[in-house]
Amino acid sequence: MKRHVYKTTNQFWPWLIILLGFSLPLNSLGQYIDSLILEHTDSQGKLNITTLLETEKKRVYSHPTETFNLAKKTLSIAKRQRVPLELAQSYQFMGVCYFQIKADYDSAIYCFGKAQQLFRSLNQKEAVEGLAMVFHNFGTIQQVKGEYAGAIDDYIQALKLFDEVENTKFYAYTLNNISTMYALVKDNQKAEKYARECISHAQQINDSFMEATGSIALSDALLQQDKYHEIIPLLNKVLEYGERYNDPYKILLYHLNYGTYLMKYKKDYLSAVVEYEKATELAESIGDEWELMRQNAALSEAYLQNEQYENAWLAAKKTLQLAEQLQSKDKKEIALSVGAQVSANNLNFEMAYQQLLQAYTLKDTLYNEASQQQTSFLETTYQTEKKELKIAGLEKQRKLYILLGVAGATIFLIALAFAFIRYRLAVSKRKLAEKESQRLEQEKQLVAVQATLDGEAAERTRLAKDLHDGLGSMLSLVKFNLPQMKGEAAVLETIDVSRFQKALGMLDDSIQELRRVAHHMMPESLLRYGLKTSLTDFCMAISTADFHYFGDETRLPEKLEIMIYRCIHELVNNALKHAEANHIHVQLVQEENRISFTVQDDGKGFDQKKIAKGMGLQNVQQRVEAFQGKMNIYSSEQGTEIHVELDHTQKDEARGENRK
Repeated sequence: MKRHVYKTTNQFWPWLIILLGFSLPLNSLGQYIDSLILEHTDSQGKLNITTLLETEKKRVYSHPTETFNLAKKTLSIAKRQRVPLELAQSYQFMGVCYFQIKADYDSAIYCFGKAQQLFRSLNQKEAVEGLAMVFHNFGTIQQVKGEYAGAIDDYIQALKLFDEVENTKFYAYTLNNISTMYALVKDNQKAEKYARECISHAQQINDSFMEATGSIALSDALLQQDKYHEIIPLLNKVLEYGERYNDPYKILLYHLNYGTYLMKYKKDYLSAVVEYEKATELAESIGDEWELMRQNAALSEAYLQNEQYENAWLAAKKTLQLAEQLQSKDKKEIALSVGAQVSANNLNFEMAYQQLLQAYTLKDTLYNEASQQQTSFLETTYQTEKKELKIAGLEKQRKLYILLGVAGATIFLIALAFAFIRYRLAVSKRKLAEKESQRLEQEKQLVAVQATLDGEAAERTRLAKDLHDGLGSMLSLVKFNLPQMKGEAAVLETIDVSRFQKALGMLDDSIQELRRVAHHMMPESLLRYGLKTSLTDFCMAISTADFHYFGDETRLPEKLEIMIYRCIHELVNNALKHAEANHIHVQLVQEENRISFTVQDDGKGFDQKKIAKGMGLQNVQQRVEAFQGKMNIYSSEQGTEIHVELDHTQKDEARGENRK
């Protein structure tokens, strides 16, 4: 007896462990659903189904199992709460889950039918939007079954209902599916058109999900038309969205379309196989049979092109099996075509013939001329009815209000613009008057400074000439006559002769000093030879200064040359008197339309905020401004650098040439 109990216990524990292993994910799943429902339940215990479903819609592809269980529980709660709109929304979402997650078309159609009845019984905007989405869902089921004409009809019904309530939020969804339908009937130009409209609407409402979805449709339409230049940016946008929002479905579609790009454009079949295999793995992980069928269909064609015949047949068989289950005629046609080519390669021509015959029959069913004509007719009908609906309904109701609003807004804008223009004109006049006043004042100051500088230059020139020609000549004449006195005064005593010799030496020194002063007041070399020669002579006379000249030696206007010489003279004297510098560097650069000079020393520097008038910098500043120049001062404990820039015109140069 004990042995029997022991044996039974040993058999029970493994099963208990397995049950616990399965129950942990279920418990976790149940906790997630309960917490999400609790999050959308108010203080009275009523679940806000509308907001809950809005949150959960984006998780259909990324978390299918959780979404499906949540949809069932939400429908059960909606039946208890008995709110018709929320019950209709719950049926509609349940239908989406049956279709997208379980591929159970019959259950999906039943749920959509229940939602359609409830939405039609309600007279409110949300009900019309819900009914439009139901038509959209019916169209999607028709599309999967290969009934393209019926699908387009349902999509157009959805768009008309969206137009009625002016809802553009879900407009992009239907536009994307219409683009897909046109792609399936090989009208790729219209597929491209609707895909671009889908992206445009998605961008207007800032819906990144539909922007990425439309990018997939557009890339497919462009691939079919051999328009490859936009493909990679579009696919990168899809991949970026998938990775950012952890959406494996978008990543799957990226690999599928990139594989097609490699197949059609690059003819890189091996790389295409790699991309399709990644897409197939993602489809298996998501558990989406429809996508698994699509990926295997694409993979079978890539294997065939890469001459991997065994793999091509295996992928084609999987496609065929899923296509039969999901009633997808187009994917069945692809699988049969691949199978026929593999059979022919294996020399099984009878099997190849049968498969090819079935493929051609399906192709004729899918892409016959009547289907394309009906699609074009339905689109024309939609465009006409859309215009008539706007004219007969919304436009009549709002016409008066729009006209009044436009007229009022126009009058207000005109008045506002008139007031603004008057204000701007008054401000502009005041600013112009202020600028004109400032300009006149500045010109007045510049004229005064220029007159002062001209008078100073003229006075210096006159004094220099008077000293040199007048007093200098007289002293020279005295010196000339003294040696004769010396010869005639041999009878002078010895002490008188010594004093006479001393006086003669002092006279020589006086003449030399007089010439130096006259030269500094107005150097003769400046007037005769220009800045380079006069500044070279000036700096050579100072042991601590050196001078560098760059540029051509074209003579400048006399006033400009005198001003530059005086400024450099003043700045060098300042460095000698105040900076206690060991070395002074003077540089002059003469270019075609610009002159600049720099005086730099290694002295003790000074505080620019406390410049003393005795330093002469104000005089230099005034001279520079009189010639519309700019002066910059850089001073620190390591020394001082003063840089001056002056502009001069070709006319000034011509006057300088005439002086040479």
